[in-house]
Amino acid sequence: TQQPSMAQGVCSHCGCGYGCAHQAVPPISQPRSFTAEEWEQWNQTPEGSAQYHWWADWIPTHEGQVWCYNKRIEARCVVDGMIRQWGLDTLCSGEGVIDIGGDPGFLAAELLRSGIHTTVVDPAFGYAGKQDHLTSSFLQDPSIWHRVRAGAVPLRILREPFDDVFIGDPEKQQLLQGTSALVSLYPDEGTNSIMKFSAAKAMRMAMIPCNECAQYFPPHEPTYEGFVRQLLLNDRYYLQHFGQRVPVVREMLCGTPFCRVLLQRSPPREMAWGAADNRNGNYKAHKSLKRPAHNDTSYDWT
Repeated sequence: TQQPSMAQGVCSHCGCGYGCAHQAVPPISQPRSFTAEEWEQWNQTPEGSAQYHWWADWIPTHEGQVWCYNKRIEARCVVDGMIRQWGLDTLCSGEGVIDIGGDPGFLAAELLRSGIHTTVVDPAFGYAGKQDHLTSSFLQDPSIWHRVRAGAVPLRILREPFDDVFIGDPEKQQLLQGTSALVSLYPDEGTNSIMKFSAAKAMRMAMIPCNECAQYFPPHEPTYEGFVRQLLLNDRYYLQHFGQRVPVVREMLCGTPFCRVLLQRSPPREMAWGAADNRNGNYKAHKSLKRPAHNDTSYDWT
């Protein structure tokens, strides 16, 4: 029997883009991320040093501060959506939230403002020149210890890639097993690892796929929309591979100054829409949520 092909972003048996019962194909692997040591070495090269100083010199300018202000708005929208979707008590439980690729700390700061302890996993943290004084000062303020629940470490920074090595590290298992959710804004090389791990564990996840990483756009549909569709197909493969039935759902961010696409995964009891359709594993929209005009499952996150 010929296996269905998804080389063109659709199933050849039924033409769907996501959600059928046919076998999905393995996702194309993405290049590995730099380690912290490689980032440090890169910054010592003429090109790396120039890039670092470009950001470091631009951030304090009026335009740079407007960008930082907008990044805070974006982070606040995502955190508010996470709280509405999963609940503050849930996010504050266990090891708290893992923020992947979180340099320079905009998202971590907004999580902490809500009392959610956070672990940032990013080998580039502090190496990209994007540090904003207001955000850095807040993250270093001892008062953040009083914002989180007793016994929780408010902020941990792990300068490592979120990849198979990290996921398989015995020293990381308490963190990975105890985390309340994964979140990542524009994760670049970490995208597939985040999707794969969250699918394997049916774990809460919120992610804005990088809209500027054209090198990851699929050749059959080399656009951002094609990239998002491919990620939904990849998720289908991971769910089948790991025997899970908690799909990623496409959401729309409202009121944000940058990308408005967000992918999230929620355990069924935490879905904001109705009961599962057992035929295809998708979820029917709650009557208060707007039905999208296209075929992708898409709802208003904020």
